[in-house]
Amino acid sequence: MPLDLAQRTTFEKSLYTPWIFNEMIRPVLYLQNHNDPEAVHEDVLNTVGEEDVIDIFRKNQRLFQAPENLRITLNGRRLTPFGTAAGMDKNGDALLAFSYVFGFQETGTVVVNPREGNKRPRVATDNKKEDLYNAQGFPSRGLSYFKTNLANLRDVRGKPDSCDEFNPSTLQKYPLVYVSICGLPMSEENAIDIAMKETETLVRELELGSDAFVWNPFSPNTATLTKLRTPQIFKETAELIKKYSPAKLLLVKMGPYEDNDTERKQYLDLVSGFLEGGGHGVVAVNTKMFPKEQIPAKDWGYPSGGRSGRFLKPYRMRAVSETRKAFPNAVIFATGGIYDGNDAYETFKSGATALEGYTPYTFHGLGLLPRIQRRVAERLRKDGYKNLEELQLEARHGANLVA
Repeated sequence: MPLDLAQRTTFEKSLYTPWIFNEMIRPVLYLQNHNDPEAVHEDVLNTVGEEDVIDIFRKNQRLFQAPENLRITLNGRRLTPFGTAAGMDKNGDALLAFSYVFGFQETGTVVVNPREGNKRPRVATDNKKEDLYNAQGFPSRGLSYFKTNLANLRDVRGKPDSCDEFNPSTLQKYPLVYVSICGLPMSEENAIDIAMKETETLVRELELGSDAFVWNPFSPNTATLTKLRTPQIFKETAELIKKYSPAKLLLVKMGPYEDNDTERKQYLDLVSGFLEGGGHGVVAVNTKMFPKEQIPAKDWGYPSGGRSGRFLKPYRMRAVSETRKAFPNAVIFATGGIYDGNDAYETFKSGATALEGYTPYTFHGLGLLPRIQRRVAERLRKDGYKNLEELQLEARHGANLVA
């Protein structure tokens, strides 16, 4: 449903003043959707898909344009390294709207066949700690639905073979779409073969319209995926994706790990396998599993749930710094509770190539992004760096990125 004039005005102001989203828009959304966080999220995605809301983003896109000293080159393209994390737009419903906001979008996770996921309620929030819990189980409208949305974006905003270099005077640019994918076995029988076959299907079907693939074997709510978490399968999956998409950026979404030698080695061995197979790097970190007793929801019907938000910061920082130390030229996309520019800056300084967000925007709206970008730019100037790439090169100790 299109917004009325008052709603349009309030929404547009929230892009410049995040507290308006947190204190005014968000409470109304929760009231209208009976305190169901997942229904709120769906409501927002439906709204940003409306032409009048897309027009607001289009007219205000200069607000989200990062300073030039924040732009980086990755896999042959110049981009602003601030994007969405997987889960924020599972089915590509907001691709056009978000293309005026973010430097790139990691959309999905896309699976081959439509699936409902687990029964609702399956999402909960902790408003005091600004954390989000989910046991969704990969709900998806499937490959065909997503492929249509991706094609619609390319029809409106350009295709890979016809894109121009970023033009600051017009703010027109080819939107970068990094697709999170997962071959999803439903049972342990032949799980690896099914996962590989579905992964091949996803890559073949999406190779033309995408700019990167992010393989996601780390959903904490899908038990069969544990079969895929070996260094050999990571290597073979990277080889498979590279076979059908040799020129695209290729990352793997990694789960969090505790600060001990055993889990650290398991994590780094998996990353090593993926890189050996031709992958370029990681997205770190995914949600962390918590037992039902620690989830702030009365009607939680599952033994556990994945937690995201502020609490992930130490896991994210650990993964970024230790991945960078072990693999100096790897591409590292950092995600997990990045709520302010100082945290973003320190994450870059620890070795991140780019940053992703989802949960912070559900609490503070998209107006959070310009504030994060401005603060990172301020910190760069204060510390004497000409640009973000100079800081990143220092964090890599002079090593060139593999992509």
